[in-house]
Amino acid sequence: MIDDEFAIADVVEFADEVDEVSPQSLKSWKVLIVDDEIEVHEITKLALKDFTFDHKPLQFLSAYSGVEACQIMSEHPDVAVTLLDVIMESEDAGLMTVKYIRETLQNRSIRIILRTGQPGHVPERQVIVDYDIDDYKAKTEFTPQRLFTTIITALRSYKAYTSLELASRAKSEFLSLMSHEIRTPMNGVLGMAQLLTYTNLDSEQKEFVDIILSSGRSLLKILNDILDFSKLDANHLKLELSPVDISVCINEVLRRLYRRAQEKGLELKYYSDSLPHEYFLCDPNRLHQILLNLVDNAIKFTETGGVYVEFTKRSHNSLSDLFELHFTVRDTGIGIPEHLLEKLFQPFSQVDGSTSRRYGGTGLGLAISKKLCERMAGGIWVETKLGYGSTFHFTITVPLVTDRV
Repeated sequence: MIDDEFAIADVVEFADEVDEVSPQSLKSWKVLIVDDEIEVHEITKLALKDFTFDHKPLQFLSAYSGVEACQIMSEHPDVAVTLLDVIMESEDAGLMTVKYIRETLQNRSIRIILRTGQPGHVPERQVIVDYDIDDYKAKTEFTPQRLFTTIITALRSYKAYTSLELASRAKSEFLSLMSHEIRTPMNGVLGMAQLLTYTNLDSEQKEFVDIILSSGRSLLKILNDILDFSKLDANHLKLELSPVDISVCINEVLRRLYRRAQEKGLELKYYSDSLPHEYFLCDPNRLHQILLNLVDNAIKFTETGGVYVEFTKRSHNSLSDLFELHFTVRDTGIGIPEHLLEKLFQPFSQVDGSTSRRYGGTGLGLAISKKLCERMAGGIWVETKLGYGSTFHFTITVPLVTDRV
């Protein structure tokens, strides 16, 4: 029996992001039939035995449980369509399989069609809203003609989606290449400028070198932001997980930004309920990136008062080692007008054009932070009052590391 949403993940190892497959390169369309009744498999194959689409036949794969379906999907990321029963080894086995495909495997291209013999057991509206599926039908609806139409529609959608994924991947690869080609000479310029700071310069020459260093670092940050956003947008950014002491990570961010806060006369404080040397499994660089962006923004938009970082945790599930980590970054700065909040986490936008002129920035930092939080099973939001400051909250869901050996 599958008791909760994490049981399937315990059976099958977490997989890397799905590799895109060109529809033109396929010799056949893979269709995965998932049902605990053998007769359903036989009837489905019989009804579609002469089916072709774009001059290619169907290749059938069969699974008789949700766990088996997850194993097959891990081995066959190029499955185009799955006809997935809802109730198998447990009442929600099909729904948990959907979550595994979409969230663990990060497979967005496969078209998922839920089939159920008990349509009243799992309300259709709830399933459509809560799960990323493409269709939901009672088994009694599937006449041969209806099945034919459903598969045609699903394959057309799969073909369009994979084409978009390939285009997105090409864009990411282009941006990666271009950023590399620009960063290499820029690092050379910065290196030589850094060497100049150790020579005997007069005040005017030192000012020129500082401008070169500042401008070069700003350009590198823009390049890194564009590349990160492109990878996240195309779902090509892979998290590098390791045990992390959250308090150490936060303190590293604050030490890096302490001088900037001090120059503006701002307090910079951290509060936590975390135990010393308590480790969680996450990507330390990406967590550092989110925190650095939020604290840096808070300092940038605050003239008096201070910036305060807090960290709390709560058990996500009493039966597992998963915890929801909740971070807040509060400032006493300018605040954000309510009617502009909808723009806050959109890429290449800032809540007010005047802020980009006064404070700088590309408008990608919060968009990247949002996508990173979502990749770590969390979210990000803000509470703000114009003229009284803002409080940014973000969460991630991670396991507690009980053995670091």
